[in-house]
Amino acid sequence: MGIQAQKSMSNNDISGKVLTVLGPTDPADLGLTITHEHLLIDLSVVFVDPGPDNERGRRLAAEPVGIDNLGWIRVNWSSNRDNLVQTDVDLAIREAGHFKTAGGGTLVDVTSIGIDRNPTALAEISRASGVNVVMGAGYYIGPAHPDDFSSRSADSIAEEIVKDVEVGVGDTGIRSGIIGEIGCSWPWTDNEKKSVAAAVAAQRETGAPLLIHPGRIQTAPIEIVDFIDREGGDLSRTVMSHVDIRVYDREILRELAATGIYIEYDTFGLESPFPPHAPDTYMPSDYQRIEQVIGLIDDGYLERIVLAHDNCTKHRLREFGGHGFDHIPSTITGWMNRQGVTQEQIDTILIENPKRILTFA
Repeated sequence: MGIQAQKSMSNNDISGKVLTVLGPTDPADLGLTITHEHLLIDLSVVFVDPGPDNERGRRLAAEPVGIDNLGWIRVNWSSNRDNLVQTDVDLAIREAGHFKTAGGGTLVDVTSIGIDRNPTALAEISRASGVNVVMGAGYYIGPAHPDDFSSRSADSIAEEIVKDVEVGVGDTGIRSGIIGEIGCSWPWTDNEKKSVAAAVAAQRETGAPLLIHPGRIQTAPIEIVDFIDREGGDLSRTVMSHVDIRVYDREILRELAATGIYIEYDTFGLESPFPPHAPDTYMPSDYQRIEQVIGLIDDGYLERIVLAHDNCTKHRLREFGGHGFDHIPSTITGWMNRQGVTQEQIDTILIENPKRILTFA
């Protein structure tokens, strides 16, 4: 069967469904959904060398993650090479199992091309853990792009993304259910703009949701939203990630929310104040994240909020002393309730909003 015939058949089988790595799924079966995670990843592209004069840092950078260096890694998490690589499928199955035990239903794995997306392994993790997994498509930030990316056209990149959604990645038959995370740096590079343009074109053709990783400046999300809008993208099916560590000004946040996109607070559990790879930014605490969510609810944007952890390093996993993929259902929801968020509002954020995003028309 040719690609076009496969695409025609696939378009018919996803209407009203969510695309998981095990195939189209009824949206009612998603349950509690975390919209931005990395079960498997190689994030070596963000490694920060401690520097030639930092003898202790250079030694710790080369050590495997363990109890003896965990305190240092929690502060310098992008300066330990082992911490940035999690490719152990059995470990991922166990970690996803904790999420399942805590009442979780679905993890959206937005590991994109260039940071070790692994469709067959994600399918294995989903089968073994009983957790639905939705896989991403497209390209991460510029340093993770393949060597030939500058010479490729936006059309060819869009065609690749469309195939991932409608047919499957390579010859696996395993399909992406979301486009992203599409990486943008600051300053935003021409190749990254081409990547976003291709992702928008693929969204127009497939109807898939789109998830963006914005550059590290408060105005970057708005700039990207304007670009997506000009390219003809569907803002109502677009998620802007990392808002909790990008946008600190309330008025800029309101302007972003007013565009109709989904606002993703996705670093719950990560409280290392000054990331070594982005020292000009800071991480809020979970308390502050919840306060920001409450502010958006008060402004009338309850139905445009989603939550996640963005677990992309070993030190955040349960087996390495971290909070794992179940931190939101096990801890954050209780804290939200203590701060005045109702269970109905929590269910809207963690069940209804992700269901709306991920369901194909």
